Amino acid sequence: MVERWRKETHCFNFREGECTITLKDIAILTDLPIDGDVVCVDSTPPPKVVANMSGWQHFIWTVTGLCPPEKGDHDADGHPPLSKGQVSITWLTAEIRRKHNPEFGGIPLTEESSERDKDIYARIYILGMIGGVFFPKKSNNLISNSWLKIILGSWDDMGNLSWASACLAQLYRSLCNASARAVKEIDGAMFIVQFWAWEHLQWIAPKVDPDKDWGPDHPLRHEAYGCR
Repeated sequence: MVERWRKETHCFNFREGECTITLKDIAILTDLPIDGDVVCVDSTPPPKVVANMSGWQHFIWTVTGLCPPEKGDHDADGHPPLSKGQVSITWLTAEIRRKHNPEFGGIPLTEESSERDKDIYARIYILGMIGGVFFPKKSNNLISNSWLKIILGSWDDMGNLSWASACLAQLYRSLCNASARAVKEIDGAMFIVQFWAWEHLQWIAPKVDPDKDWGPDHPLRHEAYGCR
């Protein structure tokens, strides 16, 4: 698919003609919202407000309740938790699990947990979805700290953003960058390319059980089409 991508037209070039992934495709496959404000990421480092923390350390602590060390430690993938304006998703998820895992002396997250703990857990989960699913980098582990400024916003503000258009724009950019002759890696939401190809290119699509019942009682009936 990458070899058939033409960055001049943002289309896949086949013998039968050209076709491309559209905003409607993204919305149907992922159920991400189309309408809303533009997703605008601010990469300006926050000012230092605490003597023993850098600006990004304090900002990450505000969002997640965790303070990543800038030197010394490394996560399970060998990356430092905080480096060059990026935070390790592996480190964040390991720390939040340790915080709520009784085996490590943590307190399990339940309905009786504080609103602060629930809020932190939900924001880290969304951060993982952004950095690991919809906007992954080639490392598939590091995420720009700039996303934290959006995650720190109100739930209404996050829900009123056009995430589908941001995902599509990033996908086009990833395909354009990967189509260069010398490039050997690709980032972006490649699962969307796979699902789109299965849906539109029948000769490579997996076989579907014609007797599959997607009735109202099926657990995936009301999920995004990509889940099915």
